[in-house]
Amino acid sequence: MPGDESRTNVPSILDKYGESLLDGVYPYNNYNYSTVRVADGSFVRLKQVSLTYGFKPKGFNNLSVSLVANNLWLIYADKRLNGQDPEFFNAGGVALPIPRQFTLSVKASL
Repeated sequence: MPGDESRTNVPSILDKYGESLLDGVYPYNNYNYSTVRVADGSFVRLKQVSLTYGFKPKGFNNLSVSLVANNLWLIYADKRLNGQDPEFFNAGGVALPIPRQFTLSVKASL
């Protein structure tokens, strides 16, 4: 009824006669037409960090060690996402987090 929005966030869609459609075939579609499930899609992520150290030990022309970390930290995302990754839509609609990846490489030249 008018004014109910001040007491609840449960959506209800009324038909042209003012009756609730919550008892219809798909009552949860009311959430799809409301703003209750809308979350802020902005986020800040530490996507990639790279660290390389190069030196010239005895017997080598050059030696370097590199460490690369991908998807190290999701710094900010809307709390209404309840831990879901904000980029999940790129994964075919499956809400799986993007995994952290670490790569260690050693390059040597004699």
